[in-house]
Amino acid sequence: MANIRKSFSFRNGVQVDEDNFIVNANGLVGIGTSIPSQNLDVRGTAKVVGLVTASDLFISGVSTISEIQVGSAITIGNSGVITATSYFGDGATLSNLPTSQWLDVDAGLGFTSIYAQGNVGIATTDPRTSFQVGGTPGVAGKRGVGINSIGNIQATGIITATSFVGALTGNVSGDVTGDLTGAVTGNVTGNVTGNVDGNVNSTGLSTFATLSVTGLVNVGTAATFTSTGLDVTGVTSSTSFVGALTGDVTGNLTGDVTGDVTGDVNSSTTTVSTELNVGTGGTSLTSLNTGKLGIGTAIPSKDVTVKKESNTSVEVVSEGGVPNISIGLTGETKNKGILRFNNDSNAFDIVNNDTGNINFVLDADSNSGTGDIRFIKTTSEKMRLTNDGKLGIAITNPSHQLHVVGTSTVTGNAFIGGNLSIGGTFSGKLALGQTLEANIFTTSGVSTFGQLNVSGPLGFGSATPAADVDFQQATAVFGAVGLGTTNPTGKLKVVGDSFFNIIGINTTTIQTDSNFSVGGFQIAGDKIQLFDSQIKFDYARTSQVGFGTFGDTLTGVVDLRRAGENSLSPWAFIPQMSTATRNAKTTATGINASGVGTGAVIFNTTTDRIEMYLPPDGELRTTYWVGIATVV
Repeated sequence: MANIRKSFSFRNGVQVDEDNFIVNANGLVGIGTSIPSQNLDVRGTAKVVGLVTASDLFISGVSTISEIQVGSAITIGNSGVITATSYFGDGATLSNLPTSQWLDVDAGLGFTSIYAQGNVGIATTDPRTSFQVGGTPGVAGKRGVGINSIGNIQATGIITATSFVGALTGNVSGDVTGDLTGAVTGNVTGNVTGNVDGNVNSTGLSTFATLSVTGLVNVGTAATFTSTGLDVTGVTSSTSFVGALTGDVTGNLTGDVTGDVTGDVNSSTTTVSTELNVGTGGTSLTSLNTGKLGIGTAIPSKDVTVKKESNTSVEVVSEGGVPNISIGLTGETKNKGILRFNNDSNAFDIVNNDTGNINFVLDADSNSGTGDIRFIKTTSEKMRLTNDGKLGIAITNPSHQLHVVGTSTVTGNAFIGGNLSIGGTFSGKLALGQTLEANIFTTSGVSTFGQLNVSGPLGFGSATPAADVDFQQATAVFGAVGLGTTNPTGKLKVVGDSFFNIIGINTTTIQTDSNFSVGGFQIAGDKIQLFDSQIKFDYARTSQVGFGTFGDTLTGVVDLRRAGENSLSPWAFIPQMSTATRNAKTTATGINASGVGTGAVIFNTTTDRIEMYLPPDGELRTTYWVGIATVV
């Protein structure tokens, strides 16, 4: 097939055959149906080799599954056994369940323990913790004590104990005379006479005779440190800060920050004069004074570099509207390209906002790559443009510049500069300017050929022609027909032997009669005129000519018995000539010889008589013409 350079855009979907495969204009894919109702509509058996992920699974019929696993918690085997780490629900139809939530457990240590499978409640019918007395703590209007399985205690009343170990998250209204080794996140309204080894967060006035801080100090709106002479009631100004700053900075920061910034910077104009490195245990974000930004790397090679040890992704998400990424020239409104999503019915667009091309480039560095451009729906490849310029539709290895597997529809004109090979049936109108080496089959319409050369049998009305040209069940109209010649000088010119079963001239039907043969050569119309012609009948065979004997049995070689019964001119004429013409034709020899022989009959117009040529020795002499009748 000839080389074809053409761009294809399928805007209203793709259809392969009538009901085998279709991708309609709404993005719905149908297999086995031409009217898909879902994103993927398969009518028939579907086989998937690999992982299938679905948010919901609905099965209306009977499905046979050997084994179902839901995560690592539930297994349904082919024996009907369901295994699960836990079960929630009514359980009214479950069997082989214990009748009580209490179990006797023998640890093998010489004693038996009692184990509760659910929460235990005292003075409550709705325990929300592993062990609960009274109402659920934390619920409005409820008073009680709850202990969960990891050791946490919640109480709405007074807790009295000789010591506390662990975190204290509630309020302490009494004195704490022991050591407090954990962190105090609430307010301390009393005096602390011991040492505080942890952090102190204060929002009120704190006075210290001697302050020795080994951890972090959070300063609120007012704090007094008399030993250091620091009194903070509002804005704090300093030539420098050394150490960690964990609070919010609402003013301008004009100096350098040599440590890490873990909070948010809300300033509209933030300038880092040198470089910015964010991250612990590795670089999360780097901004160089060269204008390069690195995410996951301290040495970005491009303007923006994202680097990770595993998978790397960049996400642009819009809560409303259309998310897009624009690439263009500074100050230009049209000279840019756009990647956008959901502009029209969840569509993904690649937009050239100007008048140039959209290029798909392979092997830009000329590394002799073998990659292709592929078009994939989910995991199924629909179209491929190979690196050597072959476009395949429904085929991954096209063998020609355009290779389509399935039915193709062209609603307009198709122009083919080279050879056209058709393996199946061709229908429609075909205009050919070159040589066609193929079969042509049409059941209707008119086909016009400037020149038709047929190397094999040509059948009209017959699928199996019995001869080179076969009109078994068809009629034809020709301007000129040449048989045995390529240059017919008349309407019909036959050169060489010709054999006909039935010939009709100037007739649209062949006359038949069940009582007798009406003949295989039939003429309807005026007359027959023959000139420069010969009609020969083989004397060695039965050859008879009858005129006016339609339906009669011929009784002679020439039968004229009834030729004139119904004719306006019931006459038969023999050749007429003068004596001079007779003598010239009798004695002529060579190529001008008349071929006169014994028994020839003429009418002599000079002598007005019928003459017969009767030579005794076959010589050509005019004296051998004998008059057999004389007109007086």
